[in-house]
Amino acid sequence: MSPIMLDSELSVGALTLPNRVLLAPLVAVSDLPFRRICTEMGAGLTTIEMLSAQTLIYGSRTSKALLARHSSEPLLGAQLTGPTPEMVADGVEVLEGYPLDLIDINMGCPVRKIVAKQSGSAILKDPERISRTVALVRGRTQRPVTAKIRLGYDQERRNVAEVVRRLAAGGVAMIGIHGRLREDRYDVPVDYAGIATGVAAARAERGADFPIVGNGDVTDAQSAHDMIEKTGCDAVMVSRGALGNPWVFEQILRPGTPQPTVLEWRRVLMRHLAYHCEHYGDKPFAILPFRKQLLWYTSGFPGMRQLRDSLGAIEHKDRIIELIDLCLKELDPETRRYATQAQPDAVAASLSERYQG
Repeated sequence: MSPIMLDSELSVGALTLPNRVLLAPLVAVSDLPFRRICTEMGAGLTTIEMLSAQTLIYGSRTSKALLARHSSEPLLGAQLTGPTPEMVADGVEVLEGYPLDLIDINMGCPVRKIVAKQSGSAILKDPERISRTVALVRGRTQRPVTAKIRLGYDQERRNVAEVVRRLAAGGVAMIGIHGRLREDRYDVPVDYAGIATGVAAARAERGADFPIVGNGDVTDAQSAHDMIEKTGCDAVMVSRGALGNPWVFEQILRPGTPQPTVLEWRRVLMRHLAYHCEHYGDKPFAILPFRKQLLWYTSGFPGMRQLRDSLGAIEHKDRIIELIDLCLKELDPETRRYATQAQPDAVAASLSERYQG
């Protein structure tokens, strides 16, 4: 096994994470109910989805609603991005009024509309801006400041080593490196060597104890082990692998943990649904965001077509439960997920690309 024990604690500034398997902040996914269920299944840190510094500064109700925290969340970070160092710092100042443990600066989101606003991975094009952003942000908060990056903007600006050195020299408490360029699609394999280059740069700047998180294609215990072994990073971040699959944290932390049975799957799904309704309510507009979660959950068991085909018409919790039980009635309760399917359904897999930042 890897020399890094993923179930061991990790120091991030003044914080101590209970383990080294973290949930990525996923746009339109990492809401409070999803974070709760992932925390219960073992995630060592969860982070609120990427926020816009502009919307925070202008007092957007939507952004403020995303900052809700449940009492059961032991550690919680928030991620934000913005078009200028000054605006990012102003956004951090707004976040000072919320019960957060960590602030993460997004410098890696590849989404076109974010990049067009000179946010996300657009920041990677200007190394001087990186240094100034970190300096200004650290001047506005006493909380640990972290950053999430990619290997570069494109092949001509593949500058992970310089970016990491600037972040480390600027005093961030941890860096997450996604092993792709901004221009790469998700069918491009994660570049372990590229992440290793960033790890080496961090070690040269801050020493062996400075934490680096590897991100990209971490979907199970083997891929988590590969990430640690091939890059030298200290922790892993799970993104698409957690969609409809909160069990992934338990499986990575305790290799050999089997896929859930039908009964175990239903129990966790019902808990997630209960958290969702507790937070949003049980009305048509409130159930709407859960439909995509339900689509991802349906992967792995036969006979789920009826549920998937009915998603557009589901408006209440009771109907969800009715359809789930209808689909499961022909299955042996001890049937394990993916026992008859080698990988997630193509529909769920293709949809998942929309939600990685």
